[in-house]
Amino acid sequence: MLGSITNKIDCWLAEHYGSRRGYIRTYWYRIHFLIGSYKHYGEVDWTSIDRLVFVCKGNICRSAYAEAVARSLGIDSISCGIETQYNLPANDNAIQAAKAKGINLSSHKTTPIQSLSIRDTDLLLVMEPCHLEYITKEYDNKYKCTLLGLWGTPINPHIQDPYGASSIYFNHCFNYIEKTVHEVAKKFSKVR
Repeated sequence: MLGSITNKIDCWLAEHYGSRRGYIRTYWYRIHFLIGSYKHYGEVDWTSIDRLVFVCKGNICRSAYAEAVARSLGIDSISCGIETQYNLPANDNAIQAAKAKGINLSSHKTTPIQSLSIRDTDLLLVMEPCHLEYITKEYDNKYKCTLLGLWGTPINPHIQDPYGASSIYFNHCFNYIEKTVHEVAKKFSKVR
């Protein structure tokens, strides 16, 4: 009986948060948001932005999908990873999840953030607070950054990586990213 309940809980967590760890991280960073830790990153001067730069760890799932959604909306955008190699393809599961939503990731190739020419008019939209910390440290607060999930509903400072997760979580994650990119696009387009 207890094993059955545990399995049901684990299945629910895997479908909605990718894993138990994803659930814990999601709520840990939501608490940080509620106490104001990311308030500064919700203040964006959209009139000073010309291009959106989506950032995640490997640039094979989340940021690749966010870039493709933004481009489908006619927004100048690129994506990159903080821990990736150059020119790798998107993850196969990401390609399939995106295809089900009418987005083609089959020609995506990874870009390390270190090889990217970041412009003063770029806005870096990261998936997790650890990505924000990396960029802040490595680039000395030189670039405009925000957490993509600060613009979604519900606000979610941490968008758990779907890599290695179920197709159900990929779909859940990509739904959230798509809706959030649409919200960013409204703010971005309003000043154009």
